[in-house]
Amino acid sequence: MLRTIRILLIVFFVLVLIGASILFYYNYTHNDVSKPVFQSDGNTMEVPVSVTRKELCAGLRAFDNVDGEITDRIMVQNISRFVSESTFRVRYIVFDNASNYSTCERTVRYTDYVPPKFRLSKPMRFNVGETVTFMDRITAEDCIDKNISDKLLLTESNVSNTTPGNYRAVVSVTNSMGDTAVLPLTVLVQSRSPSAPVIDLKEYLVYQAAGQKQDFRSYLASVTDPLAEGDVSEKSVKINTKSLDRNTPGVYEVYYYYTGTSGETASAILTVIVE
Repeated sequence: MLRTIRILLIVFFVLVLIGASILFYYNYTHNDVSKPVFQSDGNTMEVPVSVTRKELCAGLRAFDNVDGEITDRIMVQNISRFVSESTFRVRYIVFDNASNYSTCERTVRYTDYVPPKFRLSKPMRFNVGETVTFMDRITAEDCIDKNISDKLLLTESNVSNTTPGNYRAVVSVTNSMGDTAVLPLTVLVQSRSPSAPVIDLKEYLVYQAAGQKQDFRSYLASVTDPLAEGDVSEKSVKINTKSLDRNTPGVYEVYYYYTGTSGETASAILTVIVE
């Protein structure tokens, strides 16, 4: 009999303990209905492009009326595209133990951001009848997304591979922050004989700071003239920089010319982007 009573008492106390726990949890989750509160100085945060999502939370604090300080629970919920040059908005979120949450936003600016840059590995020069291609020779790099060549778009082109001439094409690329870089290009379509001379450059696209001077002859790689006796002097190549404005940002072209022994003229174009 006594053993039965002891068992019943133990069961009773276990049930009371379980009930008390359930009641405590119920009261806790139903009484804590207040949202956490963010604290921020409201100033624009300045960061390098290498910043991590955790580092983006620096300078923010969060408090809850029941849980106290919960700053370590702050997370980045969303990062906007640029709202102005190098500046974007970051939305943050924080949860308390009762699953109440709050959000806040602040403005962040990259201190070392530069727009996407293009690279041209081959000249935009083709023979009549040859397939005109773009994406096999144009690449794009971005300081945030790294290689974004897969986002290149040919946005404009009037190129005809049946008629010799200088044609216009425009390539663009947009990074994850919504910043678009545009590259206008001149495409040369030529009718050339096997004995025609050829000019090759070391680079076909270069960037330079506004006001910077360049030795454009240094970009010459070679001049080939099948009918010439011996090597062709690079001094025989004429360089036209008349369209270049070194002091004004923009996209310009430097032209290289050489008239060969056959009477045919070779040409090459160096695209110069002044920043």
